[in-house]
Order: sequence, then C-alpha cells, then structure tokens
Amino acid sequence: MYFGVSTVLLVAFFQLWRLIVLVASGDLAGSVPAGVLVQSFLVGMRFDIAIACYIALPITALGLFPFVDIVRNCVTRWTSFTLLIALGAIAFFVHLVDIEFFRFFNSRLNGTALLWSDSPDFALGMIWETYPVIRYLLLYVAVLCLFAILVFLLQRRLIVRGGRSPVPTNTVWLVGLLALFVLGARGRIEEKSPLRWGMAFFSTYEFANQLALNPVFTLVRDIVYDVGSREQVEELLAGIYDPEAETITRRLLGRPNMPTGDQDERIVSRVQFDSTAHDPPSVVLIIMESFGSIRIGALGGGSPYDLSPCFDSLAEQGILFSNIYSTGMHTYTGIVSTLYGYPPGFGKLLMKQAAGRAELWGLPHILNEKDYRTLFFTTHDPHFDNMQGFLMANGFERMYSMFDYGEEEKLSTLGVPDHIMFDNALETLRSYSGERFFATCLTGSNHGPWIIPDAPFDRVPKTDPKHSELDAFKYSDWALGRFVRQLENDSLFENTLVVVTADNGLLDHPVTDIDLSQFRIPLLLYWIGDGGPEPERVDRLGSQLDIEATVMGRLRLDYDNYTFGNDLLDSVANCTPLAHFSEWYKIGYVEEDYLAVARLENRNSLYRFSEPAVDLADSLSETTSEYVRRAQAIYQSAYHNLQRPILRDKRAEQ
Repeated sequence: MYFGVSTVLLVAFFQLWRLIVLVASGDLAGSVPAGVLVQSFLVGMRFDIAIACYIALPITALGLFPFVDIVRNCVTRWTSFTLLIALGAIAFFVHLVDIEFFRFFNSRLNGTALLWSDSPDFALGMIWETYPVIRYLLLYVAVLCLFAILVFLLQRRLIVRGGRSPVPTNTVWLVGLLALFVLGARGRIEEKSPLRWGMAFFSTYEFANQLALNPVFTLVRDIVYDVGSREQVEELLAGIYDPEAETITRRLLGRPNMPTGDQDERIVSRVQFDSTAHDPPSVVLIIMESFGSIRIGALGGGSPYDLSPCFDSLAEQGILFSNIYSTGMHTYTGIVSTLYGYPPGFGKLLMKQAAGRAELWGLPHILNEKDYRTLFFTTHDPHFDNMQGFLMANGFERMYSMFDYGEEEKLSTLGVPDHIMFDNALETLRSYSGERFFATCLTGSNHGPWIIPDAPFDRVPKTDPKHSELDAFKYSDWALGRFVRQLENDSLFENTLVVVTADNGLLDHPVTDIDLSQFRIPLLLYWIGDGGPEPERVDRLGSQLDIEATVMGRLRLDYDNYTFGNDLLDSVANCTPLAHFSEWYKIGYVEEDYLAVARLENRNSLYRFSEPAVDLADSLSETTSEYVRRAQAIYQSAYHNLQRPILRDKRAEQ
C-alpha cells in the first residue's frame, strides 16, 4: 500500500509543478479556454504517471523483495525513504529549471539544454544574473520539504504501524506492483509503441499541448536517445528520406544544374556580373542580439514605447527588408546562417562539430580572397559555443572579445556593453585606413540579465513589469545608432556598406510551437558615402540565408555561391521566395502566406498567416504534404551537402 500511495503522491506533486508553470507563464496562455487548460492537466497525468512509475520501480523492488524486512529493519526503511526523496529531488529540480526554459523557448525542457554543458561557468553565470535564482531555490526547497514530510508520515502510518507481511504476501505484492509500474512507465498497452511526447498534442492550442508534457519525460528521453549524435540524426533523416530531395532543393534555389557537372560537389552557383565594381565598399555587418521585428517600429512593432528610434531613422535612408526570418532561435544559428548562408541542421551545434572546421564557404572566405581584412567583434567570451575556433577556421583573421577590454568595463557574464564594443570596433577599423575590411559586430546587451550602463536614451517606465528587458532593447538601439553616426562622421568610412540584422527574433504571445515571432528579424542595408541607391522598402520573403548573396550583389564581385540563399534584390532570379527555420527536431517552412510545421516525430501542421491558430493540415492536406516535403528536402540536402568537398581548384581551372 505504501508504495502505491507514494507513487500517487509523486503524481500529485508533478501536477503541482504543472500548476506553478501555468501561473508563471500565464501571459503565454493567451486565449486558451479554461476547459482546455484543465485537459492539459488530465492529459499530462499520463506522463506524470510514467515518470512516477520509473521512480517507484527500484524503491518497490527494494521494499518488497522477499526476505527484506522493511518494517523491522530501520536501515532498509531509511534507505527506501532516502532513495525516494533523492529521486524526487532530482525530478523536482528538472521541473524548477523548466519554468524559465518553458517561458523562453515555448517548449518543455529538452536536449537543447545540454548544448551548453561544456560551458557551465558561462551558462550558470548568465542564469544567476538573469533570473531570481534565490526565490526559485526557496520555492524548490519548500516543495521538496513538503514532499519529504508527507512521505515520512506515509511511511510511519502504512509501514511502521501496519506491521510485517508474510513473505508470500510480499512476493505477490512485488509481482503485482512491478507489473503495474512497468505498464505505467510504458504509458500504454499497445504493442508497437510506448508513450511518445507527440501524444500530448491533444488540442489546437500549442501552450496547452506543451503544458501537458512532463519536463522529466522530455529531457530524459533526449538523454537516453543520445540526442544530437551523428547516428541518431542519420536515423531520423533515414525516416524522412526522399530520393528527390536534392532535385527539389536545387529547383527551389534556382540551381537545377551544377556548373562543373560534378554531382558529387556541393550545391553551388557561379555568380558573375556583367561589370565588376572598381571600388567596392568596405562592409560592416552588425548582428543585433534578439533584435526581433516584433519591437521595431519601422517593421510594425506593437510596443507602446518607441523602442527603436535609431534603427527606424536609419531605415528611412536605406534599403529595409520587411519580411525576413532567422533560421533558428539561438545566436549560434544566426552566426552560421548570416555569415555562411547555411541552415543550422539537426543535432549538435555545427560550430562545435569537427565538420565545422574549415568546411563552410561564406562571406569571410570570399572577401578575404578579395583582399578584405576580416574581423569579428563581440562583447563576451569568444570561446562560448566554440565561437572563436569556428570563426578563425572559417575565414576570419582576428577576433576581438571581452579579453580585449578592461575589467572595469565588464558589466555581466555577457561582458562589456554594446557601445563599448562598438567604440573598440571604431578605433580598430580606423587603424586599417586605406584597406578594405569586412567587420562583423555581434552585440550582447539585449539579452538576460539585461544589465546596461547609464546612457542618454529615454527609459521605459519602471511601472512596466518588463522595463529592464525593454530598456536593454532600447539601449542596444541607441548604441547601434551612435555607432553608425560615428562611422558617417568619419571620412575614413565614406565608402562603407552597413548591414544590420539580428541573430533571432523575440517570442511574443506564441500560437504554435514554431511561432513566427521568434524568427522575424530586420535586415537593413545602409550606405555611407556617395553612390548608394535610393531608400527602398522591400517586402520580398527571405531569411538569413539570403544575406551573403544580397551583400555580394551590392559589391558586384564575382564569387561562388555555396549558400542556401539568393540575392533578394535580383528581380530575375529563378528561385522560389521562401524561408525556413528549425528548433530541435521541428522545421518551420514559410512560402506565400502559409507556415508549414514539419514535426519529425509527430503530426505536421499548416497555418495561414491570417488565421495563425487554425491548423489547416486536414483541409489542405496536399498543400501541407508538399510544403513539408520541401522543408525536409532542404534539411536533408543541407546535411548531406556537408559530407561533400568544396571543389574550388577544379572550378578555378574552368
């Protein structure tokens, strides 16, 4: 009886944690009806029971094993108690971590959290500075103590006072309970498949579906399956294998034939201009941290505050692309896709893989060959996500980071404020007077812990619960505007193209698990000096993958395009306007006014922009299938493309 009741108690506490997540993330619930939220708890109970049964299995085996006297043997009894509390403590801690993970990623805790296990100091420092850690730990201790007290009382009432059972009775109980626990852990009685995370998707409300999941279930599943390993990725890709994938991808990109005729080469097109530029400009590429379109006035941002006055002013004088998406929701995906035009792919970070060493070909390589100096500036630790090693192996000659600033200038784990980095970049670029340069600046202040310096910009009222976060956004905008105006006022930079974009967007009232707000970003081309084009607003659909080709189109320098993108200002390009992005093992694919979501282990979906909460997968099944096929074809092609060589010597001979 004690073991069964303890299992029920675990389930009750998992439901309590689900309630805590609901309260903490209530702003994400949006218009989810109360009845659907109640269903989340009922559906979620199935996952809670599975985890509770896994925890109960060893404890039950220990307590009811024949000839083990848990009633009279104090050591056995306390061992059982300690084991249950220890396993419960681990499970509760996962639920605690999941609270802010769920709020940020719109997804339950999963293998994504393991991507930074090799940088614990940086990750823990950022968490400490960003979130109310002490309050969360007090909550954790309170819940765990309550659980321990209730287990202790149950043990005294049902074991100590209940008396000892005969060995045959214990044996029967052991076999019966273990059978029930195995069934409960498996989650279902059907032979073909045990409980899967996709079984939590019971409604059209993404928040409710995610709420139904148990974060211990999602995290442990990813750990057990060695998520992100090459073998696991190849197994998943084999499940969606399409022999026509590369043909589909080439058609979408407008590259049906290889220029060399060698089908073992990566997908590439040789771009040659009728006339090349005699004096191409230097390029400053600014990747703004979390500078989502949802808060940018020039892109229809809905904030009651003027959060982007500097960007909006620049946008009036440059070419503003209004329909651009990031390829992921992390900085590392933004770096790879913006600089090298490559999708992030599945599995572990490309920047950390051996395949990431000198295996890409992008703007740094191309411009380096054109006698540009290639420099990268960031505010924080250059080794986080193996950033410095990856970039130095892929075309950059020098990287400037937090180690190039004084200790007194660092404000947080994210290093120095944005304007300090920009000042350092300005002074460094002045030292390259007379030389062309390609400088990439990655900001960091618009990210938790949102610690910013005193600066002359109008702050958001402190009565707003998100004033620190909004102030960080507005500060980054101020630092951006200040930097560009400094470039303009210096004659050394009179022939410079400034490109402003973001690493990813900002989650805002999500409707689906792949929500567009998280991926909508700005793209602005701004010329310093004479000869720039007229200001323009371009509504053509595109993504970070198109940035390389678009920049090279403005420089008018012949090059080999190894990206999965095209020039957004090329009106005669024979390609399909599209955008695609991924998060873990889900792909978002945008074409025309549709968003298709391809879930590798669950039901696919199709949404129309005008009806973002209505899944049209059943009513428009053919459209859904076609878009999902295109999305999967691109990622299949990108993965296998990396296994092929870059045959540059062969092209040079032609």
